[in-house]
Amino acid sequence: MCGSSLKLAMEESVQAFEQHVELEACIRIHYKMLLETYSKRAFFYKTALKFNRLMVSFTLLSTYFSKPEPLLSEVKEFCVARGFSSRNSLESIFLLFRALGFMQVAGHPDDSRLRVFGPSPQACQEVRSLLRSVVEPTQMMCPGQGIFAGVGQLDDHAYLSRYFKGYATLLDNDLSIDLLLPDCYWLLKRDGGHMLMLAIYNDACAQDNSGASFRVSSYLSIAEQLSVSKTHVIRLVQEGADRGYFKVHSKTQLEVLPPFIYLVRRFMAYSFATCLHSLKLSHAKRT
Repeated sequence: MCGSSLKLAMEESVQAFEQHVELEACIRIHYKMLLETYSKRAFFYKTALKFNRLMVSFTLLSTYFSKPEPLLSEVKEFCVARGFSSRNSLESIFLLFRALGFMQVAGHPDDSRLRVFGPSPQACQEVRSLLRSVVEPTQMMCPGQGIFAGVGQLDDHAYLSRYFKGYATLLDNDLSIDLLLPDCYWLLKRDGGHMLMLAIYNDACAQDNSGASFRVSSYLSIAEQLSVSKTHVIRLVQEGADRGYFKVHSKTQLEVLPPFIYLVRRFMAYSFATCLHSLKLSHAKRT
């Protein structure tokens, strides 16, 4: 499938997910599942889930699972070209992953100037717990799709392989979410931005006991839950207000406006579409 037809297929899936009756429930399931992992190591994940840092991790895994000899130099070139990170920052990220026991690095058997790498069993387990928060809600909205058959029974390494062999194709065709939905980048680039975005959305779109929906969020209460400072949340809210996504009513409450609701729903539709097509592409390669 060429890049243009793949992008068209992605857009069709996004539209289908946006209109799906279970989208709202799946957004909440995604957040709840992700929060379980996040809460165990909040200070690590609030940085690890920043978009650029996350994309470095996903590039590493996509390269590892799609190339016979995964080279760190190739990951560097790609990440620098896409603006995910500078070369110096990449070296710091790689050193951190090695220190945490997430990445194993060795010299290339035929060229001592090159380094090959792979994820450790611990890294595979951690990343699987993150991916489940997208894979399982996507499966709920795609009942009967054969691409999900047996995925839950795979070991951690095989689970990641199933996802990232397909995701590598999306990455190579510039179909990552920062390019498909650039309006969300101001949120995703922050510490804990993904979680803050969903926490504000879920808080504002909850239902009270009488069944009436409301659009006001006590946003500062979210800071402690996600281990970020109140100042960090206030800055995010202020930028959102400047962009027309929020209306601030007091020091503790904000009104979530329709453009923000639309943005989050569209972002999550893209996230589920990314999952769906990663698994479809991987399935096509296997068969």
